[in-house]
Amino acid sequence: MPQPIPPALRPSVERWALVTARDIMRSQVVTVSYADPLSEVERVLGEHRISGAPVVDAAGRIVGVVSIKDLIERYAEDPDSHPRRGHGYYHMSSEELDDEDYDSFEVPEEAEETAADVMTSEVYSVPASASLKEIAAAMARHRVHRVLVEDQGRHVGLISTMEILECLSA
Repeated sequence: MPQPIPPALRPSVERWALVTARDIMRSQVVTVSYADPLSEVERVLGEHRISGAPVVDAAGRIVGVVSIKDLIERYAEDPDSHPRRGHGYYHMSSEELDDEDYDSFEVPEEAEETAADVMTSEVYSVPASASLKEIAAAMARHRVHRVLVEDQGRHVGLISTMEILECLSA
């Protein structure tokens, strides 16, 4: 049997019960293209200081989610899949190159795996009207750190565990 909520905590609990997905979602969602090489995925996640992002196809439809965990698992499974950067990619001695040659050396995109290669294709959503408890339950049930928010069949935002923590700490 659950413990009764102490009277001093009831206002917070009642306030949290009124919070919906629409209230805490991030409506400006950072996405990556399914064709983006992993070096670009790493750059986007790092630049925005996020641990994952939805993956969109050429038409802008969400087709999956890619996370730092997906990247780490791929790199652990196949160290050669880690994007190669810098001048050592072509395994040439620096004595064989002129200074101006260094500037033109980049990793060809086709040499890297893409977001589509490592993404998780299951996309989990909650309705915009979902309560905080329903959001947390969906994340726990699917064992994910982010869910999309759906309204009338469209994805309108994203909620990560960070939004939930920020809501609870307010």
